Amino acid sequence: MRINDLGSRPAPAALRDLISRVVRGHGPTLRVKRQEIPYWQERGWKRQGNIYTGSYQTGHGSFLGQITERRGGNIEFLLYSPSQEIRQHSHWTCFQHRGDDWYLVHMARRPVDVSSGILIIERLITEAYES
Repeated sequence: MRINDLGSRPAPAALRDLISRVVRGHGPTLRVKRQEIPYWQERGWKRQGNIYTGSYQTGHGSFLGQITERRGGNIEFLLYSPSQEIRQHSHWTCFQHRGDDWYLVHMARRPVDVSSGILIIERLITEAYES
């Protein structure tokens, strides 16, 4: 038997509309409330008092981290043993050595919470690997 791979492409809008109406049926639409779990928890970070431990996760790997919430809303984000890709990135100047291969990540704009800071660092790591 001979198989021709025709690739993949999106179905025409009319076909997608027809399928969605058939699959959805004629019942009432129900609004489902999203489970509201903080991003840090969703990503497996652990919290003990004001210290969070976990890893910044990207498509390029996981990177050990620690976060400390200080008084006055100041949050410190640390990254352990940054890779060569991160060290060669233009934002490397934002990393301050804190000993034992831990680096404080200085951010121009202070993140409003732990979750948004994790997202910023994960984006920075991804950028370092893709540039």
